[in-house]
Amino acid sequence: MDASFRESATVRREASFITQSLVNLLMTLRVAFILSLALIILIGSGCSTTPPKSENAAPAQPETVVQVAGLNLTDLNKRIDRSQIAEFVKVLKREQIDMLAVQGVARYPGVATRVDFVDELSSQGDLRSGFGEMLNNSGRQTGNAIFSTFPILSHFNQSFEQVKAVDFEAGIEATIDAGVRSLGIISARLPGKASTGDQAKCLSLLSSLSMPDKKQPVIIAGNLPDADTLRNFFGCVEIPRPSSVPRSAPRIWYSSSPPLKLLESHVIETSLGSMVVARFGVFRP
Repeated sequence: MDASFRESATVRREASFITQSLVNLLMTLRVAFILSLALIILIGSGCSTTPPKSENAAPAQPETVVQVAGLNLTDLNKRIDRSQIAEFVKVLKREQIDMLAVQGVARYPGVATRVDFVDELSSQGDLRSGFGEMLNNSGRQTGNAIFSTFPILSHFNQSFEQVKAVDFEAGIEATIDAGVRSLGIISARLPGKASTGDQAKCLSLLSSLSMPDKKQPVIIAGNLPDADTLRNFFGCVEIPRPSSVPRSAPRIWYSSSPPLKLLESHVIETSLGSMVVARFGVFRP
């Protein structure tokens, strides 16, 4: 009987061992299944371990900031000498102007008694420049100019031959290397008292405006129309214009594209007229 009891105890121990082994195996398989399921869910969600952006996250900061100014000399009825240009250069440096678009520039090539505005301002201000002629009559040139502290990659003059002109108006376009990206700058003089249709024709001739697929931010200064429909058509926004600013002061439009953001604008009275200044944040492409 003792032998039978010992045999029965041995069977019970072996059965208990097998049962515990099965339980352990099932627990291992359960853990492995849970881990596999978690891995599948993680892969299905793109394996993203980046926490979601906070709604209160700080806005992106521009890569660089540029100061752009516009000045209209069309109605300036006085001779500009070197001392006036020197004073104007002080204003440009104080305001840290990077790009300047000037309309109604008069030049007298070969006349020693007249100071060349474009050459003198470029020299005194250490600026690159481009000039677009509108009219050359008896040795007197009139046109528009662009000045820049940044390299000017290219520039060309666009006449408005398809509309009725008063003084052979035109616009000079320049592509400027602003470091982070290139910017299109236009200094334009539209025909006076032109109809909305003619103004639209002139603006459409400016390739930087008419080809938005170039994805190059554009800033244009000049006697631009105040019609919202035209600005919206060319995808532009006008900087705020105080009511106290003279009508002769240029308007400034800029692309409403994300790479360009208006930070601030103001008007400065100079000896050469009212200069409109705009500070832009420039973002990478």
